[in-house]
Amino acid sequence: MKFFKKYIFLFYLNVILSQLVPYEEPLSKYYQTEITFFNIEEIMNENIRIECFATLNKESICQVGIKFNEKNLHILELDINQTMNNMSLFIRDNNNNNIYAGPYILFGNIIQTSPLNTDSIIIEINSKRLIDNVSLKISNISIAKKTFIKQKNKFYKKNNLREEPIILLTGYWPPTNEMIRHFSQSTNLNPIGWEGGNWEGRGYDIISYFPEFSDPNCSSCGQGFGELEVDYQDTSEDFWPIFQEHNPIAAITFSRGYMDQSWELEYNAYNRTNWYNDFTSPFQPTPNPPDSNEVAFFLRNSNLPMEEIVEAIDNLNIGLTPYIDINGDPGHYVSEFMAYHGVWYRDLNQFGDDNCISSGHIHVGGYLDWNDAKMATEESIRVLINYIDSFIYNLGDLNQDDIIDILDLVTIVNFVLGNIDFTNLQMYAGDINEDAIINIQDIIMIINIILSD
Repeated sequence: MKFFKKYIFLFYLNVILSQLVPYEEPLSKYYQTEITFFNIEEIMNENIRIECFATLNKESICQVGIKFNEKNLHILELDINQTMNNMSLFIRDNNNNNIYAGPYILFGNIIQTSPLNTDSIIIEINSKRLIDNVSLKISNISIAKKTFIKQKNKFYKKNNLREEPIILLTGYWPPTNEMIRHFSQSTNLNPIGWEGGNWEGRGYDIISYFPEFSDPNCSSCGQGFGELEVDYQDTSEDFWPIFQEHNPIAAITFSRGYMDQSWELEYNAYNRTNWYNDFTSPFQPTPNPPDSNEVAFFLRNSNLPMEEIVEAIDNLNIGLTPYIDINGDPGHYVSEFMAYHGVWYRDLNQFGDDNCISSGHIHVGGYLDWNDAKMATEESIRVLINYIDSFIYNLGDLNQDDIIDILDLVTIVNFVLGNIDFTNLQMYAGDINEDAIINIQDIIMIINIILSD
């Protein structure tokens, strides 16, 4: 039992600190080395002795290659059999030298890697001193999931008084603040000008909020300044007025995750009490747990269209690794605190004219180029808009072209005559008098709507 508790502590400590480690590149980017490859079945749960190569700067590069049976999002659990003082561990994609994750910080003997979408990886250990070899064991392997059991979706009647519904974005550390900067309405944060008005003619305003940092390219960025600082109290104090001002129909909260090229969609967020300290006293949330109306560790889930976002980011082919974290959590830190706030707001505002339909959190890899991160953000928004549109209906608008005309009349007449079937959305849109029956009365009401125009 003591070992289990120690393992859990070390695992979560590794997860949170993976969000805090500085930028660092593997030494192999500057040296060519020969690498021995093994099939995963050959070395699973076996101690692997890795030979090391000395650099001109009297550092060491230790590498071993692993081949899998297929391309997938492989997560490795590594058991390191020796002290790794002044050492850094990376996981590289053997098919693309520019894609890697790390450095991972070792506490105890266990490292759990973030996933790389590949069929062949290189485990690389860099040492600040000369060493002959290192030893490790792959103690477990799992696959990051792209699918999950979807919750049943509701249908929402369009609020015609809500001119341009708002999708709200929040960011923390780079690149998340930079990739949503063009959606800020603040002239100080975005002097080029707001680009989110009726974005791409889709009928939604996109608005963003994020903190600033004295060094925009910071690695260990600290708390920052401005709105939504990386601080428990500041986040809460800024979050609720911002969201209550805009009444968003959907929201995506972003934060920096692993030091890699990932686009990690978080499914879970907990009303926890065991947070990691932030930068400024009081170091823990107040109150703690933050959601005083629910029990400690109450679970709220994302309902972003996660599978569709993963597929869309994959199809961009810009080197990102998108996946869904089904069983984990966003890390016990201010990222999870923000993630919980986003889905908390949605759950409090599911009904009424200004309801929030969808919300969730995305962890963004710290090695993403700003332009790539911006591209992935905009693609995620497009998918989200398509998702929202598929659940919003306007009474009488059977073909969802935002016009009620003769085409809608012909459609409902054909349904009443039994010539066609309706989708679930059309069943709601066609029930004009909302009596749960589509009949001649609804046809008459559509005719009156058309004539009144």
